[in-house]
Amino acid sequence: MPIGDLDNPFVRPTARVILLDSQHRVLLILATVTDGCDHGPESFWHMPGGLVETGETHEQAARRECAEETGIRNIHVGPCVWHRRHVAQWHGRWYDWRERYFLARTDHVETTARHMEGPEREEFREHRWWPTDEVRRSGETFVPGRLAELLPPLLDGDLPGEPIDAGV
Repeated sequence: MPIGDLDNPFVRPTARVILLDSQHRVLLILATVTDGCDHGPESFWHMPGGLVETGETHEQAARRECAEETGIRNIHVGPCVWHRRHVAQWHGRWYDWRERYFLARTDHVETTARHMEGPEREEFREHRWWPTDEVRRSGETFVPGRLAELLPPLLDGDLPGEPIDAGV
């Protein structure tokens, strides 16, 4: 029996990194989730990030999670430009993900999964630097779903004054 339920999910504050390289590509991670998917495995591309731990700021969590999931350290975490809320079941428990997305840039493009643990190690399949036009043309599933629409303004330096809702 799942812990919590759809009406009372575990609130999970989350920090994610929109990591761009010098070629204006975004780093995404392919995840394949089987637990909680009654229709079979579900694969999607998402940005590095995860749980904001007790005593940690969202910015600190963004840096830590980026290092753990990609091996890329010492990034400068810029402004929070998007937010997203998503309620779903994962590993037998209902979660209410409350995500903040921070813009960051790097010249370091080599990634590693050696610091991943637990479910991440089992579910994360690969890292890939995606040009925006490939995101737009791809038939892959991206999280957030509006990624192809949301990226170009950031690449043009048009940052929102307040974080915008990235949708599901």
